[in-house]
Amino acid sequence: MNEFKLSKRLACVAGIINPGGVLADIGTDHGYLPVHVAKNNIASKVIAMDVRKKPLEKAAENIKLYGVSQKVELRLSDGLYKLAENEADTITICGMGGKLIQSILENGSSKISENTQLILSPQSEIRKYLSESGYETVKEYMISEDGQFYVIIDCRRNGYKNELICTGETEKEVYYRYGEELLKEKNKSLREYLLRELRISQGVRNKLENINNDKIAGRLKELDFDLECIKY
Repeated sequence: MNEFKLSKRLACVAGIINPGGVLADIGTDHGYLPVHVAKNNIASKVIAMDVRKKPLEKAAENIKLYGVSQKVELRLSDGLYKLAENEADTITICGMGGKLIQSILENGSSKISENTQLILSPQSEIRKYLSESGYETVKEYMISEDGQFYVIIDCRRNGYKNELICTGETEKEVYYRYGEELLKEKNKSLREYLLRELRISQGVRNKLENINNDKIAGRLKELDFDLECIKY
């Protein structure tokens, strides 16, 4: 049997799961997180869910290969649709765009209580939605792996609009884009990410600044704001 090794991102997710409960992994793909969680007895049961049949078939192979069939249940499900209310203590949703995660949370809101640990690893910004939709962030993490940057958000539903305490709109936008906690703790991976974004945005601006038309002018305005946020 090949040695099972989890990616750095999913290892971070696994490391913050509250132990001993039931985990629902949404968009499980090939089931790597459920296999790891089951093998290491992090959860008493894992429900691995995906909207696509092919990945679930591969997940079934991995679950059998690593001998965790008794602990992991597979479900073909669009988001949280096939999850019962109060069935999972922890819900993980990783590797999807912010808009898709937002849709999953909205359509499956009845499955998420104030006691549910919700761990998200979005591919695009979701902090503003969480803040305005009754989700409070407990802790944020950011890691880099193979040239990519990943954010992991551990949050809970409290039902209140969680306003950011900021001095202005630029600061609020900066916190939504990059994470207030990550900025204040001077997260190393975030610093690397911001330096990369600075190089990219400045390079694009340099190429466009001598072109004179309305569309380019609008794009330059967007880039200037991006650069202001990055340098804030």
